[in-house]
Amino acid sequence: MSDTYKRTDVSKDTIELTITIPGKNFEDSYNAIAKDQAKDLDIKGFRKGQVPEDIVKKNLGDTVKFETFEKLAPLYINTALTQEKIEPAAPPVYKDLPKLDLGKDIEFTITVTIMPEFKLGNLKKIKIEKEDTEVTEKEIEDSLKELKESQKTEEKEINDKWAKEISEMLNLEKVEDLKSLKKLIKDSLKARKEHLALHGYQDKVLEEAVKLSNIEIPESAVKFEASERENTFRYEMDQRGVDLRDFMKAQNLTFEKMREMWEKDAKEALEVDTLLNIYAKGKDIKISDEELDKRVEEIKKEQGGKEIDAYSNPQWREYIRSVEIKQRAFQKLMSEVMGEDWDHKD
Repeated sequence: MSDTYKRTDVSKDTIELTITIPGKNFEDSYNAIAKDQAKDLDIKGFRKGQVPEDIVKKNLGDTVKFETFEKLAPLYINTALTQEKIEPAAPPVYKDLPKLDLGKDIEFTITVTIMPEFKLGNLKKIKIEKEDTEVTEKEIEDSLKELKESQKTEEKEINDKWAKEISEMLNLEKVEDLKSLKKLIKDSLKARKEHLALHGYQDKVLEEAVKLSNIEIPESAVKFEASERENTFRYEMDQRGVDLRDFMKAQNLTFEKMREMWEKDAKEALEVDTLLNIYAKGKDIKISDEELDKRVEEIKKEQGGKEIDAYSNPQWREYIRSVEIKQRAFQKLMSEVMGEDWDHKD
């Protein structure tokens, strides 16, 4: 516990911090900001930059007080969060705005949403039926018909000559007749089915693991994550010069529907992220500094070898470490549940 804040655990996912900014610290910062603003204040009867501080305070007193609070509050909040080892799941919310009286301590309360502690469920209970990935003769015939309809050929019938013509048009290797074209189509359809089935299976495994671990994401965390998605979407549309109303109309969507989708996506992403974190912790999955250095070098090569500040930024490096840990946790979790059927497939 600190002299500058008091912690109250409201619930498993909510904490209140009552924070005190000492009166002297607030007044010192207030005076410094008032002095700085005096340089640019233009008041009749005084030269610009020569306005006395007491005149500044008289004209802009409340504004300067609020600016002082805006400057100091985040510093005290971050200090309290660091000392309490709290990682907010959403930005802190001011419960109330304090009275800003000079010469007195400034006390205010924030509400902080945290991710509750979860215990990994028994993954042996996960039983998911695998999808059939066999390709039927009808699917092959349907693909041939679609191919014939989409390509104009001299040969009008689906036969060896047509297959040879199609293979030349589409640069298909190892196709000499209709039989070899059917085999190529069958292999392609099966690979696609297996790919979709694998990802569908992975999604179901993660969904069941989340349920078994009783992971429930705080609503405020979901709302914040969804708002971040909306902000990113708006920015990207603006960068492309796309009118949002035209886009919504073309997609037959409303912002209400989009927000529902963002919230659903945010909730699922946070659930999986939390699951992988507790799995990694439970299995003691770590990334050494040497492994991290190696991954950073790989990222450098992927980005063309250019040196940027992020590569040496400790926070960015820790972010990359967390991403790698979760990826390793995902692979290990899938191997545990799927066994030989997994084998690090993608």
